[in-house]
Amino acid sequence: MDRELEVIRTEMEATRGSLAQKIGELESQVRDTVTGAGEAVAATKEGVMEVVSSVSDTVSNVKESIKETFDIRKHVEEHPWAAFGVAVAAGAAGAMLVGSSKPATSYSNGHVPHGTNHTPFSSASAAAAPEEPGVLGSMVSKLQALALTALADYVQDMIRQSAPEPWKAGLQDIVRDLSSQLTGDKKPGPY
Repeated sequence: MDRELEVIRTEMEATRGSLAQKIGELESQVRDTVTGAGEAVAATKEGVMEVVSSVSDTVSNVKESIKETFDIRKHVEEHPWAAFGVAVAAGAAGAMLVGSSKPATSYSNGHVPHGTNHTPFSSASAAAAPEEPGVLGSMVSKLQALALTALADYVQDMIRQSAPEPWKAGLQDIVRDLSSQLTGDKKPGPY
């Protein structure tokens, strides 16, 4: 019986040692898993911070790009002749929209006599005295057409450089149609 007890004790000691070794290995594996999970969380957090920083930079770049796109002063400084053309074209377009006008007759004191039509854009005064364009009128018309063409070209360039790809064709068609209506030129432009 002593011999059997001794064998049982030896087996229990061996089992206890084996269990202690297995528990130690399991503890080591759990520790490694927790450490790995902590590192994964830290890496994920770092990745999220990088994405947030990248998005923030992108938003700042887009804001700056929008500011530059609509910075009229900068465009005028960089392209003074185009700006001049735009100004002339805007004036010509405004004149075309308002229509032909003949200023009311003014006398030496600078006043228009009572009873005279005071509206310089009156259709009655325009209909009363039809005018032929003459040399100056012809030059102004040519200058208007040239300015409107320069404006259309400038706007087309801005569209090509700045507009989102899906909008480019539609915006260019609109500018081309508007330009042909304002200048009376019915041929399509090289846009």
